[in-house]
Amino acid sequence: MNKFSLFVFFSIFSSALMAQISSDALLFSERLQPNTARSMAVGGALGALGADMSSLNGNPAGLAVYRGSEFSISPGLQFANIQSQFLADSTLPRSSNNRLSFNLGSVGLVLAQEQSTDWRYVNFGLSFGRTASFNRTYSFSGTSTGSRIINFTQEANAANALPDDLDPFEERLAWDAYFIDNPGGGSDYVGSVVDSNRAYIQKSQLVRQSGGINELNIALAGNYKNRLYIGGSLGITFLNFRDFRSYSETEPTGNMDFKSLNFDEIRTVKGTGINLKLGLIYRVNKRLRVGLSMHTPTAMSLTENLDTELSGAVVWNDTLRETSATEPWVSPTAEYKQDFFSPWVFALSMGHTFGGKTDPIKGYLGIDGEYLNYAGSSYALQASDENATAGDQAFIDAVNNAITDTYQGAYRLRVGGEIAINSLRLRASYRLQSSPYLDQVKGVNDLRHDITAGFGFRQEHVFFDLSYMRSIRDFEYSPYYATSSYNNPRTSNSETIGLFMMTLGFRF
Repeated sequence: MNKFSLFVFFSIFSSALMAQISSDALLFSERLQPNTARSMAVGGALGALGADMSSLNGNPAGLAVYRGSEFSISPGLQFANIQSQFLADSTLPRSSNNRLSFNLGSVGLVLAQEQSTDWRYVNFGLSFGRTASFNRTYSFSGTSTGSRIINFTQEANAANALPDDLDPFEERLAWDAYFIDNPGGGSDYVGSVVDSNRAYIQKSQLVRQSGGINELNIALAGNYKNRLYIGGSLGITFLNFRDFRSYSETEPTGNMDFKSLNFDEIRTVKGTGINLKLGLIYRVNKRLRVGLSMHTPTAMSLTENLDTELSGAVVWNDTLRETSATEPWVSPTAEYKQDFFSPWVFALSMGHTFGGKTDPIKGYLGIDGEYLNYAGSSYALQASDENATAGDQAFIDAVNNAITDTYQGAYRLRVGGEIAINSLRLRASYRLQSSPYLDQVKGVNDLRHDITAGFGFRQEHVFFDLSYMRSIRDFEYSPYYATSSYNNPRTSNSETIGLFMMTLGFRF
């Protein structure tokens, strides 16, 4: 299998591939996975309270609130359902796909050391867990005018290239399989399906994504006179992403030269990165605390691989040309490396406690606000790449411009609380994230809503928490770029995620 630098072929890239890479900027920047059952139950609104293993991923000043050492582990089970509607054929029922996956929220250790100075405690923390999950499956089917072959033809003509110089991942495969042709032998192409015919084609696609981002956090924090808590955390990230997409078309009447098309794409991305988190908590009085935290961009070194294959049937020069799905036209394997930088994250937190230590009922109410600018995500050539060219930089610039033109800053609001009745803990929360997209699509609500509830038990040396979170969001998806209003394969998707998480912890 041949491997080469994908950047070398910048001049023949399809716009669809560039869109996939720019959309990764959003996917790789979202860190919404809970780390402990307690933090999940209160929606992550612990930025001003602390004393939870999730502090190492959020506001590391919360590590300084600990007055004893702790070990905890937080496994989780995620149920995901995505319902998809092919908007050009809305008479069909929505397709529905379910996905079950295991998640490790975190496993961590806190070592608390009491001091005999104004710095009452200096604490060390170490944790490892998942900060983002990419596990989801969705699909659509329907009949409408237009075809991906029209898209292949348009991209081939835009390239103004001979067949040997076409994009080897899409247009060259379509030419090999006779779906597009250059009758004059030059760089002018015609397709077996044309936009002006407005023929109805049956379309379907399955998208299956897996992987996630795991992070190792090493943190240090100090407690100054039980009034000011400051902390920092070094995060080392590990990213693994697999994206499989299988697209099909069929001509239902049998009256056209075009008969069927199958096009599969397989992308894998792996990488490591590093970030720094800084935070503080100030105790205004016995009841009220405020917190501030800042996360630097995560600088990640990524390696991406891409493979595509195409099969199908079409009548060409009065002869049926069939390419079997077991022996398809296959692209070379593209391997390319780049750096990615996620956006800065800024958070402001407030927390209010009620009840005293000896009271049978006490509790906590927290409000956290967070801002991150997804448009600030960016890619860069790796400094160690001595073979980089001007075309490589042009590709990077084009992807970064697409990110700026697509995304915007987003706000996250978290409101959560806890009631303690002796050893029992009852918790609930609501979390809202505004749309990360600059342009809103009519009929698609890009807000994300998380509703969570949970309970726990606390003893002197052991604790147990169990929580459930339900997340709801909508998103738009198209398998390829529309060439006209008659060739627009847009889908509307509604995603619902249910996550159970348990935390078992020991204090010593």
